[in-house]
Amino acid sequence: MKRLMLCTLSLAILSSCAYRADRAGDSDESTIEMYRADASNGGPSQVPNHANLNQDIRGRYEGLTTEAPLEHADLRIERSGWIRVDTKNELQASTKLRRMAAQFDATVMSFNDHAVSFKMPSARIETLLEVLEKTEGWDIDEFDFSAWDRTGEYYSVEARIESANAVKARLMKLLESAATVDEVLKIHGKLESVQKELDGYNGVMRDIQLRAGRVDVAILFD
Repeated sequence: MKRLMLCTLSLAILSSCAYRADRAGDSDESTIEMYRADASNGGPSQVPNHANLNQDIRGRYEGLTTEAPLEHADLRIERSGWIRVDTKNELQASTKLRRMAAQFDATVMSFNDHAVSFKMPSARIETLLEVLEKTEGWDIDEFDFSAWDRTGEYYSVEARIESANAVKARLMKLLESAATVDEVLKIHGKLESVQKELDGYNGVMRDIQLRAGRVDVAILFD
């Protein structure tokens, strides 16, 4: 009787092991088929070994809990702002700051006995604030900066320029094959109209490019 029970127990254990092995094999085969499908679509060309499979499967599920990185955008942003600084001698402070403009890659746009206005790279704003904070006798009271994102406008105008240039190219070809003076005059009139549009678009593009990544900042001494 004991032998019969032992045999029955052994068969149950073996059956369970076999079942688990089959399930594991099915899982591996499923993952391998996934790699083969990737390879047929231009993915990895080789099926990895079991260690790499386990690592990859774990990575796939762990990746679900992390946020995908944002794509870098080519932004066209212009900024402006002001900084109010408390000082005992406004005239001396205005003169000193104007002479420090090179530290911020700044161009002095205007100045008087109690204020200085800069046009400078936006990336240098923190440097400007740090210098103002560390200068003896100067205390920043408050500041405010605003930004205008002109990225959409930039790409919209860029597309219009491309379209207008295509129209201009077609008109130039028609001008070459014009048979009468009237045809020449009509095409010439259309070319002038297209060129005016292009001049306007190019002017907007230059304005965006000159202002993008720059900040107009006024430092006011009290």
